[in-house]
Amino acid sequence: MKTLDKLSRTVDRVISGSIGKQLLFFLVIVVAVFAVLLFARVFFFASDWPEDTFNDRFWKTVLDYIDPGDTFDHPSNFERVLVLITNLFGMILFAGVLIALLTNTIYQRIEKVKNGEVYYNFSGHVVIIGCDHICSSLAGQLAAQNEVLVQTSMDVETARNMLFSGIKDEMEKNITVVSGNRVSREDIQKLNIEKSLQVFLLGEVGEDDHDSRNIECLSIINEIASMADKNIRCHALFNDHLTYYTFQQQEIPGIRKNIDFVPFNFEDMWAQKIFIENSYNNGKVSYRPLDHEPITADSSKNVHLVILGISNMGIALALQATHICHFPNFVTKGIKTRITFIDVDAEKKMNLLKVRLRNFFNEIDYSYRDFDTPDMQTPGSKKKTFTDIEFEFIKDHFEDDALQRYLEEAAGQKDSYLTIAITIPDSSAALSAALCLPQAVYDSEASVLIRQTHTNAIVSMLSNKEEGDYCEYKNLRPYGMLSDCYDLKQADDLMPMMVKYTYDNTTEEKVFKEFPEKEIRQNWLLNWRKTDNVSALKASSRYAANYIPVKQRSLGIEEGVDLSPQQINLAARIEHNRWLTEKLLLDFRAPTQEEAEEITNDKSKREYYKARLIHPDIKAYQVLETDGRGIDVKLYDISISCALPYMIKAYKNKK
Repeated sequence: MKTLDKLSRTVDRVISGSIGKQLLFFLVIVVAVFAVLLFARVFFFASDWPEDTFNDRFWKTVLDYIDPGDTFDHPSNFERVLVLITNLFGMILFAGVLIALLTNTIYQRIEKVKNGEVYYNFSGHVVIIGCDHICSSLAGQLAAQNEVLVQTSMDVETARNMLFSGIKDEMEKNITVVSGNRVSREDIQKLNIEKSLQVFLLGEVGEDDHDSRNIECLSIINEIASMADKNIRCHALFNDHLTYYTFQQQEIPGIRKNIDFVPFNFEDMWAQKIFIENSYNNGKVSYRPLDHEPITADSSKNVHLVILGISNMGIALALQATHICHFPNFVTKGIKTRITFIDVDAEKKMNLLKVRLRNFFNEIDYSYRDFDTPDMQTPGSKKKTFTDIEFEFIKDHFEDDALQRYLEEAAGQKDSYLTIAITIPDSSAALSAALCLPQAVYDSEASVLIRQTHTNAIVSMLSNKEEGDYCEYKNLRPYGMLSDCYDLKQADDLMPMMVKYTYDNTTEEKVFKEFPEKEIRQNWLLNWRKTDNVSALKASSRYAANYIPVKQRSLGIEEGVDLSPQQINLAARIEHNRWLTEKLLLDFRAPTQEEAEEITNDKSKREYYKARLIHPDIKAYQVLETDGRGIDVKLYDISISCALPYMIKAYKNKK
């Protein structure tokens, strides 16, 4: 019985296995039956024709086996029986089993394709690992130029429906969806990542350990790239904003050689879309810059960003504004950008933010106000003169009279460019808050940003007007939608590469006018010192590139036209202000007096302290010293500023 049971299990595994095993099993049965029939014909049935040889009987058996004919052509009744048996076995095996096998094989193939179990030998493709909310828009953009391979652990048919619902029909043929686990090395190897152009590591919807699993997958990709001796550009999505900032600050050990690491975050991606690109979905929704009009050295204007609701989105908007709101009138008049957070739990959330960004708060002006108890206020003290950002935290309900008066006064400030961002995650509540703002806000030029999760239809309808018609809600703009939120232009590091190329080649006061693309891309991948914090330096180049449009507006920079000495001086100084903010947000701090003296006496200590997030250049522009190469640190800001017109021109020509 055990032998029979074992044989039964073996047969079941074979017939339910791959097509190769099934065909082999079929062939074994066909040959075995044929051998038995041939044996019977040769040894048990005498031929009526003495001249018949073994070869004649072999081919007669073959013909009877595969082509049933008339048994009466055989004179012997015994031979007719044998031929009949041979015919029956032939019909069963070839007309029955073989057809069933082929039909089953086609059916299995269809099921495997539907279930995403068929992998192909892709090359020169783009890999997306995970199928979350942004996958559809991302895959659609990529499919316009490349083959796209999407791997997901969710039901593949569901994933296809989600992907293709927002993609043009002609793009679908370029997208292949397969099933797999992104923390399984075996599944990742099937994606031919070493032959791909780039990888987007998204993860799945609703995962508690999303960011941890993405890091584990990144390690697997790094191992594969290392074995193939390739450098793979890998974009990794982090849901938690703190994790995202951590990986801009800290380098992931062991990936520098084989991974060009590009971390990104949904909220930060939207902040860039609003404040830097000023556009959503190819211009279908446009946003005014935070500086509605260029803020020049002579201007008395400042930017005032009010954030209703201290959420992850609110923090992302505030930090992005902090990176780019550096204007020349701070250098000439000391005018600072103000960012106001308003929340019913503002004090607690302020303290949490101070813990996360301790070094940043140590160097800026900030204040806290409680409108319910006006006596409990902490007015900002003027601590630092070289930072040009100030934070304000207000504890109150959106609908309270005190807050309504505050917003009314803010809208009436003639020297401020006001933007109000409502960051409540609930779309209905956000819209309700936007429609309950003081009338003075609607009558002013203040921009009002309203978070909407799935559709922008209501806000777009409210803000739409015919030219010349009055529209109360003309300045309302939706943001935060899940669809069409990823823009490939945001993933392009060409301008940051130009910034790094200029920085790396700064040795004397000269103007860089040529930016050979192949050379700057090689410099981005390979030109790193062993002591460099690659993640932080790449992030620095990206932030510097994001800031270029603001400098271009404020200083009147024209592409391909040399800057005047005044423009160079202002551009260098505000670039240093931007850099200070960036380093403080990445948790760097200024050295203590003792550490500063040690660095002054021994320049080699600069790198030692920088590796420990202590940067000797966190100080006012006018007191900057020389670096470890003996170059005046101010020269880097000057060099990048002088190169701006030609970087802008080169980028425009390459796009």
